[in-house]
Amino acid sequence: MGAAERQRRYRRRRQAGRRVIMLEVDEVEVAAVLEKLHLLNPLRADDDEAVRHALHDLLEVLCRAMTDDA
Repeated sequence: MGAAERQRRYRRRRQAGRRVIMLEVDEVEVAAVLEKLHLLNPLRADDDEAVRHALHDLLEVLCRAMTDDA
């Protein structure tokens, strides 16, 4: 992917009110929590994309719950 495409994706995200954040986490602890919450299949705990998707789902649920609670 070229620089122009990255810039377009960045602008689309910003216009949509979204951002990409990199986090360093303990992979075992995060997988255990996501599995307990039934957001991650234990067989996919080593799959970075599956973990990313599960974390996205978790944050979405938390944000909606906090917004609804206000």
